[in-house]
Amino acid sequence: MNWTAQALRERFAVFGRFYEARVGGRVVALRSHLEIFEHEVGWPAAIDADADLVAVMMNPGASRPLDELDARGWATTLPDRTQYQLMKLALHAQAAGRRIRHVRVINLSDLRTPKSALLFEALADLRDDSHSMFSAGRGAELSKALGKPEVPVLRAWGMAKPLQHLARAAIALTNRRQVLGLTDNELQYRHPLPQRADFQQRWLEDMRRQLLLSG
Repeated sequence: MNWTAQALRERFAVFGRFYEARVGGRVVALRSHLEIFEHEVGWPAAIDADADLVAVMMNPGASRPLDELDARGWATTLPDRTQYQLMKLALHAQAAGRRIRHVRVINLSDLRTPKSALLFEALADLRDDSHSMFSAGRGAELSKALGKPEVPVLRAWGMAKPLQHLARAAIALTNRRQVLGLTDNELQYRHPLPQRADFQQRWLEDMRRQLLLSG
């Protein structure tokens, strides 16, 4: 199945919640949630609805709002190639009979750092973990984002070693969930968008099989 970016945007809406906060003594730009959902799901109903799948990624990267933020910090968001990959996964699952219409993306870190190297530098310097939804002070927010216990969690934060302390926190807080993801060591999970196109397709196929077996 081949979907163009335009076809995917016609099928799915993308909204993010953006904010600024003082982390490690300075004000930084962050994004806490990304909602990817079929238009029929509706907005703003998607904010408080349980998703069909919660994906845990590395960080928001260069994600940016396309419109002015509303009073709660939400705005339509420009999808990137990774998010298109998650849309494709949802459609693959639907074609095989698994209902995935709403994917919620949360991250090990909310820091909107476009380059991974800069993120790793920031993480090495920070002693304040409030930028992570998996920190101790954000338990209620995490619980709401995850939704009902039966909502599966897709671990897909990549293989970078500087993320391991955050990954361990995320694993501890999602271990009682139905967990999906491609891993060799249960700490590093393959990213949805590896550099090679054949590996991208393999990720989709492997994850579709996991979804169907889990359901």
